Amino acid sequence: MTAASRGSGRRLVIEADGGSRGNPGVAGYGALVRDPATGQVLVELAEPLGKASNNVAEYSGLLAGLRAVLDLDPKASVRVKMDSKLVVEQMSGRWKIKHEDMRRLALEARDLCAEISDAGGSVDFEWIPREKNKDADALSNDAMDGKSVHRVVIAEADGGTDSVADAGSPVAQDVSEVSTPAPGARPLRLLLVQEPHDAGAAPRIVTAVRRLVVAGTRVVGADDELATRLAADLGAALDVEAETSGDWSGQAPGEGADERVRTAYHSLAATGGTVVAVTSRRGVLSVLSDVLGTPVGRFWALATAAGSLTAVEVWEDGSASVAFTNRTDHLA
Repeated sequence: MTAASRGSGRRLVIEADGGSRGNPGVAGYGALVRDPATGQVLVELAEPLGKASNNVAEYSGLLAGLRAVLDLDPKASVRVKMDSKLVVEQMSGRWKIKHEDMRRLALEARDLCAEISDAGGSVDFEWIPREKNKDADALSNDAMDGKSVHRVVIAEADGGTDSVADAGSPVAQDVSEVSTPAPGARPLRLLLVQEPHDAGAAPRIVTAVRRLVVAGTRVVGADDELATRLAADLGAALDVEAETSGDWSGQAPGEGADERVRTAYHSLAATGGTVVAVTSRRGVLSVLSDVLGTPVGRFWALATAAGSLTAVEVWEDGSASVAFTNRTDHLA
């Protein structure tokens, strides 16, 4: 794909890589999004892929970086930097794509580039030597070691909400402690989906979630009708059977509902992995108040909309952080 006209948003750089120990073998990808003006890393991503080839892993890193840009600023002027000559030349249209897996991934990447272009942004590609791609390479090695990474730099915003920081003013979210995970447990990446007001928003929510997590991700949901239906739709999209639990409903009287949600959240933190949870506004705020140590009198101070997405991460040492809250762009 050749460079498009520069977009109306900010400038962003994607650095992406992937690797396979065996080719094919144990594989994983790494990607980050950087503000080239400040050098600030805005997003870091890494994910194991199971058994795959180097090229599949490299394309997977590219896809993750493009999805992250769409979440940050779809109008951005994006420069993709990779040390994979094959991916850069294929995406620039100079090399033919013969392998079916590569063709499928390249088409998906071009669709994401087209979304950025349609929004007023642009994407172009640059090959860089491996020694200049060390950050993405390190993330891909983390992924091949079995680690999942999804870090988003967020800013403290007015009104108690958190958002992705504008270039030049990023502030890392403060963290608090939760139950220490069991020995050998993986970090927890929890994506909270607040129930929409009606089922009409479900397809847009499913599409947004599918961008953020991979197939096979565990799905849990509250046991009311709308949450159960949405959880089932998410499970179908992610090739898993959704689970339902009254612990995520947040409908019990008073603080008892908050405690049930927090207990369910701590249980997930103890085992780790990536989980999508469909819950009520109270359920979302119960998790956020636990992570942030929100005073009881400020429990309802965070703004979260019906159908919104919120992400929380818990690390091996038990520390927790908020990746983002109240993401609603998919509902527009």
